[in-house]
Amino acid sequence: MDQFIPVAINCSYTQNLSDKSDEFFCLVAEQGHYGGQTLPTNTRQGLYTCTTNGELLASVNTRDGSQVVQMMQQALQKWPQVAKKSSPDHYHYTDNWYGSFPENATALNLYVRDLPHQSNQVNTDWNLDHIWLTADEMRELIPENLLTGHIYSFPESLSRRIAKLHLVDIVRGESPRWQNDDLKRVEMKLRVQQVTTDEVDLYLEGLVKNEAAPSYNINPFSKQKVDMPRGIKLELRGYLKYNQSTKKIDRFDVTASGLRWGATTYNARFDDLGPTPIGFALELADDSQVGRTPPQAISSNYFDSF
Repeated sequence: MDQFIPVAINCSYTQNLSDKSDEFFCLVAEQGHYGGQTLPTNTRQGLYTCTTNGELLASVNTRDGSQVVQMMQQALQKWPQVAKKSSPDHYHYTDNWYGSFPENATALNLYVRDLPHQSNQVNTDWNLDHIWLTADEMRELIPENLLTGHIYSFPESLSRRIAKLHLVDIVRGESPRWQNDDLKRVEMKLRVQQVTTDEVDLYLEGLVKNEAAPSYNINPFSKQKVDMPRGIKLELRGYLKYNQSTKKIDRFDVTASGLRWGATTYNARFDDLGPTPIGFALELADDSQVGRTPPQAISSNYFDSF
């Protein structure tokens, strides 16, 4: 792996940019496994190895580790043939959501995986998303003059955004975000455990139940059909710590566990319709560019009220 420089981007919007000449990903992807394709979809999802001037070495779209290794070996075999080519003189960066982290915002990592159950061997796959909380949302989350023992509601717009856009079954693949009507129950409360001059310790608990009717969409690659409702029913528990001096959250450790059921067009659940256990874990992200990777659901209305 020390012979490669890993880069991760969200192709959901980069693959659809109208000015492909200025977008490096599109330049590379159009040489790859889905290049020029519009049917059965226009996706450019996958893994690509390329030179710094945008020449493709090898590519594949798979979750199979052995196939990824094979693709990387093919890239290394081709590398000596193109290594002496010059890098581009310049690159016109196309602004996108990677430069949009709100000032004084807080970023969370969200991990999701299947949990043990008796009926089947547990799938060890897991996935990662990010949650962004604005400075205004943080002030609403941690109001002033809190007293030990006080119980208050998690900000509604924030709890509904987390339930709608982030508590989604993405363990094996992508799922569409929930719609407002799918949010059947969203309850989150915070209990003030301790208040000192320096810190406020909080305990979070809540319940989320989402359910959507079957869409009957057909996966264009496997021809599998979604043929039942999908949903989740989760119990949330966790701890927050607020630093009164820095006005920042020092701890955000929350879990959401329960049942998931159903399948979506691309989440590869057709052999596991459930209900089966699923778990989410939320923690503070670091201040690096990686930690500030935009949420999968980022868009112009990500911070709108729900």
